[in-house]
Amino acid sequence: MPVVDPESLSAYIRALDSPYEREELFRKYLAMPYQVVNDSPTIKHYTEWSNFEKLNLNLRERKSSINTPIAEGYETYQVVNNVLLRGEVRDGIKCGIVRPEDHKLAALVLSSSRVISIRSGGKFFIYNSCEEGLFCPVAVEVKVPEGETADVVYYSRSIGRAMTGGVISLEVPKGSSLSFSMIGDGRNSFDYTFAKGRVEGEISSSLFSAGYSTGHMEYRVELEEEAIAKFSAKALGLDNNNVSLLANVNHAGKRSSSNGILKAVASGSSYTVIRGDAVIGENALDASTTIIGKALIVGEEAKAVVAPMLEVKTGKIITAKHSASASKVNDDLIFYLQSRGFDRRSAEGLIIRGFLTDEGDNELIRKLVEAAIAGMGY
Repeated sequence: MPVVDPESLSAYIRALDSPYEREELFRKYLAMPYQVVNDSPTIKHYTEWSNFEKLNLNLRERKSSINTPIAEGYETYQVVNNVLLRGEVRDGIKCGIVRPEDHKLAALVLSSSRVISIRSGGKFFIYNSCEEGLFCPVAVEVKVPEGETADVVYYSRSIGRAMTGGVISLEVPKGSSLSFSMIGDGRNSFDYTFAKGRVEGEISSSLFSAGYSTGHMEYRVELEEEAIAKFSAKALGLDNNNVSLLANVNHAGKRSSSNGILKAVASGSSYTVIRGDAVIGENALDASTTIIGKALIVGEEAKAVVAPMLEVKTGKIITAKHSASASKVNDDLIFYLQSRGFDRRSAEGLIIRGFLTDEGDNELIRKLVEAAIAGMGY
């Protein structure tokens, strides 16, 4: 059984351009496997892909009374239950450098989505929301003009037996910079979000995924000569969630540099996975990379995987460092907070916030993450 009911998808894409090409992409999605290899923490998928195949969701527009967030100072795009409420989209099955071959679910999203195109400097907020019984795909292409700066926030939110799907293309030429944030806020729902970037300038990224019954967020960036990348990736699993976040940086050019932090929190009986792979290629001479992973486990039944990986394919580098740690919350700390008037869940919430919060977090991102955590009862 596919993620989306085929009859529902066929009816939906008839109103879009290139319906025959879209049908072909959907057939490609059906034929593709979720994974080809499964032999290391770098390649292995921890996501329970079979959970997506049980959904058989509808793809259609539905009106909603849901309150949508406003980001002051940002040009805003809002899509709720596949209805465009604000901003402009274009028809098309192409989204920058993202290809159907990148992943099975990328092919599904491309077959059924319209495209939000950002090709100027400035601040942009993209909101994609989905409710019970629906599949809500969005494609976003970002191409920062040479010499300009952009700040792009993609925020997806789904509730119940619903699934958001997003593919995002990022292109940052030399002399340009991009601040990119990707936030997934699930309320026991489903999500697939995939971002792919080609960077010649500078990119700073914040990634956050939380609360999904099954959710997979993936971020891949290729760095050209002298390109710079910084990223902070955080995954939060609650109750019986299955949350997976993967952040990969490939150094293709000389003197490129990257710095990444991975954080995972697992509470209740959740399974939370956060992984990252920093690759220094054969031609990436004098490159440098650091990737650090930390996991926090709250409760006896929770499980967390943190796997920062390094692959160095040249002997001439500046720096290549990685580390990983995982720890359980000491019951004495919970007891101490309870003795100060907090119930157990509030005490756990304080600990989770303290672990996930970083001093340099963008204020908008901090607010959105706080809203996500609070909405889950912490």
